[in-house]
Amino acid sequence: MSFKSGFVAIVGNPNVGKSSLFNSILDYNLSIVTNKSQTTRDSIKGIITSKNFQIILSDTPGHIESSYLLHDKMNKNIFGALEGTDLVIYVTDVKEKKVNNRLIEIIEKKSVPIILVINKSDLKKKYDKESIKGNFLSKYLISTNNKKDVEDLIKYIVQNLPEHPAYYSKDELTDKNERFLVSEIVREKIFESFSQEIPYSTHVEVMSFINEKNILKIEGIIYTESESQKSILIGKKGKMIRKFCEKSRIQIENIYNKKVYINFTIKVRKWRNDENFIKKMF
Repeated sequence: MSFKSGFVAIVGNPNVGKSSLFNSILDYNLSIVTNKSQTTRDSIKGIITSKNFQIILSDTPGHIESSYLLHDKMNKNIFGALEGTDLVIYVTDVKEKKVNNRLIEIIEKKSVPIILVINKSDLKKKYDKESIKGNFLSKYLISTNNKKDVEDLIKYIVQNLPEHPAYYSKDELTDKNERFLVSEIVREKIFESFSQEIPYSTHVEVMSFINEKNILKIEGIIYTESESQKSILIGKKGKMIRKFCEKSRIQIENIYNKKVYINFTIKVRKWRNDENFIKKMF
């Protein structure tokens, strides 16, 4: 049997379940999933390899109107993920009132085949998937919580990939390094711990990652944009920073199966409109 391998990008508006689909296909929680929109900032690749195929899957930020240089970069990450892509999965959900026709048109102009995935089918008994018009290879109404739905989608993806040797070794899971993955875990816990603007004003950078035999030592900086936001992140007598760092530590220990020491300090910087900062970090 021939081997198939190719690059697949997941795109769509914010908060439709792109990262949930990404994690479900990989069968691993690699990308941040929260109930807040605009959680994903950077394009991240996940790699799924079997004896017959390899899918290199890109999770991308939700496409939004730009308010900051950060948003400009997030949108550029979407279009960057389309370059060299064999297949695009456009994700909407049963509650979304309007698909992003502009984004779909851009993909069609690049002559990249598109699969339409309508997510969260478990939230609505009836949904007419034919109501969404476009030049799609196929349309899938799914729930990322339904394993068969995801398996059927994977089979269809593989059918539409080119015959090609694997691009990555079978042991590789992502193109991101361990520092990035740890910073995403910490950022996820911040999103879970705070509401409104606080999570969006923060950027997490791991400065030191020392993986010893019996302990993993992690230190870093959390940037936020004002002294008031810094005070909220720290909390009374350090309660909040201890809370989200502790949750992060527990998750990282479960991944590495060893004791983890974690320490983050908070610094104030107007980073979302700082061109040099955005270029360096993203």
